Amino acid sequence: MKLKKMLFVLPLSSVLLFSQPTGEGVFKTNCSQCHATILGVTNDGGYDNSYITPAPYVVDLVKKLKQETKTKEAFSKFIKDYIENPNKRKTLYGKRAIKKFGLMPALEGSMNEEEKSLLIDYLYNEKYSKKEPKKVEEVEKVDPRKKLFTKNCASCHATVLGVVNTGGYDNSYITSAPYVVDLVKKLKEETQTKEKFTQFIKEYIQNPNKRKSLYGKRAIKEFGLMPSLEGVLSEDEIIQLSNFLYETYSD
Repeated sequence: MKLKKMLFVLPLSSVLLFSQPTGEGVFKTNCSQCHATILGVTNDGGYDNSYITPAPYVVDLVKKLKQETKTKEAFSKFIKDYIENPNKRKTLYGKRAIKKFGLMPALEGSMNEEEKSLLIDYLYNEKYSKKEPKKVEEVEKVDPRKKLFTKNCASCHATVLGVVNTGGYDNSYITSAPYVVDLVKKLKEETQTKEKFTQFIKEYIQNPNKRKSLYGKRAIKEFGLMPSLEGVLSEDEIIQLSNFLYETYSD
């Protein structure tokens, strides 16, 4: 019996060890889906992250916040206050940025005090305090349709899969909707033709409901029902978005 108990305790200890939160982990779970850690290159050779994630570049954000707060204590206090109750009066950015990105959603209750402290230390002490964008020789061509996806879909539908401690893949801690590659693959299997694929997307994003969903009750319970995008995109933009999904995730 003693031997069996020892064998049980060791794996449990290992699980607890690997589940300890880190500043980087807290950032990835709660912040990285909106705040880019890299800068994209625009067609004119400049730098932009608006087509990557729908919030200010984290390096600029940390630099600006350090300039405003002066001390780590003030830096820490600002972040704790703002992530729980963001508003236009507190923001570091002006009306133009809020109009472009929107106001940050409140994260009240998403992190405990330990996780907030880890996040603050990570932002304050890590590479984001010094990092500058690297210059590149060749300019990356930016597909304008990708901007539509990033602005309207990427904050929920992950384009990458996270790796879990067991060595498997999971995106539920990255974004709050099905992995886009699986989603497109499943939709292609169901619709068979590009015309039906486009028609489904047109109808569903404007009026999502459980009956139309490609996924069962379990997935809806896990992710929730997609919010309607009615009025957000024009018909031409919906077609562009549909074409982008169909062509980009063809395999």
